[in-house]
Amino acid sequence: MSTSFSELIAQNGRVEIPMIQRDYAQGRKDQSIVRDEFLKALHGALTGQGGPLDLDFVYGAFINNAFQPLDGQQRLTTLFLLHWYLAWIDGRSQEFRDRFVTGQRSRFRYEVRPSSGDFIDRLAEYEPCVAVAESPKLSQLITDEPWFFRSWRFDPTIDAALNMLDRMHEIFRDTAGPASDVYKVY
Repeated sequence: MSTSFSELIAQNGRVEIPMIQRDYAQGRKDQSIVRDEFLKALHGALTGQGGPLDLDFVYGAFINNAFQPLDGQQRLTTLFLLHWYLAWIDGRSQEFRDRFVTGQRSRFRYEVRPSSGDFIDRLAEYEPCVAVAESPKLSQLITDEPWFFRSWRFDPTIDAALNMLDRMHEIFRDTAGPASDVYKVY
């Protein structure tokens, strides 16, 4: 059965990356080949320049009213960040929040450490107030926000997420309107 990221969250209420999982690694600086190949494949699928993209299976368990993946954490995290990013560049941040935020908490959660979960919550609510074309690195915009704690730069999941967002910005910034399809496809 094929399910999109948005459907996974809608069907399960929320997705939680449990404490037993490792930090988000796909965005690490030393993972540039893996990160770039995955982002380019996503870009190609969303812009019609590549074929349909099969992201393999994600499996886990339904625990405490949330889906907790045992496999697929890296892909799910990247898809969450991509949904947030594409909603911003398409001017659909409110639609993103309607789908992925409830009670000021993201429906995609990181339980690996408290700082990771807090960052994901704040990011889900955040909408950069600069034009996409004028924006510097997203990591700079985000880390300059008053809600961003300096200590979060030492959290490997947050650091990797910021790196991933910077790379997404380089690859997707000139893509017109892919977010409308991303909710149906992934």
